[in-house]
Amino acid sequence: MRLELLTWADVETYLKTKDVILVPIGSTEQHGPNGLLGTDHLAAEAIAREAGTRAGTIVSPTIPFGMSHHHMGFPGTISLSPETLIALMKDIVSSLYRHGFRRFYVVNGHGGNTPTLGASFSSILSDCPRASFKIASWWLLPEITELAGTLFGGREGHHATPSEVSLTAHLHPDRVREIPECRVEPVSYPWPVSPERFREIFPDGRMLSDPSLARPEHGKRFLDVAAEAIVKDLAAFAAG
Repeated sequence: MRLELLTWADVETYLKTKDVILVPIGSTEQHGPNGLLGTDHLAAEAIAREAGTRAGTIVSPTIPFGMSHHHMGFPGTISLSPETLIALMKDIVSSLYRHGFRRFYVVNGHGGNTPTLGASFSSILSDCPRASFKIASWWLLPEITELAGTLFGGREGHHATPSEVSLTAHLHPDRVREIPECRVEPVSYPWPVSPERFREIFPDGRMLSDPSLARPEHGKRFLDVAAEAIVKDLAAFAAG
């Protein structure tokens, strides 16, 4: 159930029996030579919506921006400051909390968001003391790491991965771009890193990944596996 496609009366009825909501968040940032700029939020949105459909849970509108400062060396990237993301999450949660939502299950599509999301929840609890939160970064789900290892082995990498590019290829087959096999060589790098230094180290935007392995049919599997894993975790969270 998508919040934006419901009426206020629909939400009021829902809240009589449930107080949980799925909140997808990602980023708008470079994703290598064939990955879409919207990869992170498109993936989080699709997984959250599929999980919401299976679980009968409301899904909030997707937050398409995140903490992407280190990718700012690549055109098209849009980054929020930590202060902005904290304020944004506080306003969203406070609004929903006022209406009766208490459990906020965040489906995260971008690793750079995680520390700031945690900080925002700590801040929010002072005003919303009965709220509870869970962050599920979909690519870190055990079922997903197992599938990625089976399909891609050591060529999954850390950014612009074949798993996330596969997922968006499934969602948007008209945007699929085939590329030659990518070289994957170990490299050491400092962290945090400036946008300029990041592009020097990773000139095409990949981080130890080979997105040439991405296939739409793999993406369909990732979507199904991630959604099912979240449905199970969501049930435990909602009952806790």
